[in-house]
Amino acid sequence: MKILRVIIVTVAICLILFPPAVADSGDYEHKIVNYVALGDSIAKGYGLEDVDAESYVGRIAQALEDQYGAVRLTNFGKNGLRSEQLLDILTNEDNEQYDDYRLQLQKADLVTLSIGSNDLLQYLSTDTDFKQFKQNGDEILSGACERFGENLPQIIDAIHAQAPQAQLFVNNIYNPCNDSSFNIPEKFVQNLDTMAEKYIEKMNNGFVSERVQSVFKSGNTGGTYTLVDVKGAFEETDERLINMVFSWGNIDPHPNREGHRIIADQIISKICLGKKDK
Repeated sequence: MKILRVIIVTVAICLILFPPAVADSGDYEHKIVNYVALGDSIAKGYGLEDVDAESYVGRIAQALEDQYGAVRLTNFGKNGLRSEQLLDILTNEDNEQYDDYRLQLQKADLVTLSIGSNDLLQYLSTDTDFKQFKQNGDEILSGACERFGENLPQIIDAIHAQAPQAQLFVNNIYNPCNDSSFNIPEKFVQNLDTMAEKYIEKMNNGFVSERVQSVFKSGNTGGTYTLVDVKGAFEETDERLINMVFSWGNIDPHPNREGHRIIADQIISKICLGKKDK
């Protein structure tokens, strides 16, 4: 018992003389880096054999662990997620996922976002009325682009409000149709690549709108917004980057392992969360 008392007294003295260090914001030597991935099936890593190792989210998490020593990853990637659905999750307190997202974002040091593809892809399914789509396709897809342009600034605003100190990376939308050939009825569309490019370009204009950029230019918070030009990076290489299967019964325009590597490389090179002292 005497030995135990000596140990307790010694520990107490050490705590008084050398109190535990409290980590300041950005001091990643003494805290876990919190990384939150938001978005659709691309963020989830759809189609990959080893999501943790091959997806851009998993690669970023590994890079954070290598640099800072520890990372806590929360991946909210969800198959088929559209921009209006994500906006509802982030802003509607009655949404069953609202509290979970808010809790994780409030702790986030780094946030990545992949959203928008399904705003267009939702109209290319087995339920599509081909005759109506051929007649009204421009109106339908242009309307989707306009709605996305309205939703995206609100999504960025909501993320910034809940994670004002986080570094935010937002992926733009690549054109999967110039990476492969497809099984599409000729009578339905003669040049899918050209059509896709037209509307993807409209969608991507939303990522560089003044409204989106202004979110991070107001106030004195430490958060930053970085656009990741996935489309440009994909077009700069001749590698096959997409697990592309396209027929009316099976649409898979997702990045393959190499595609995810390129996305990850674009982000990892720009991460700046504060350097750990050596």
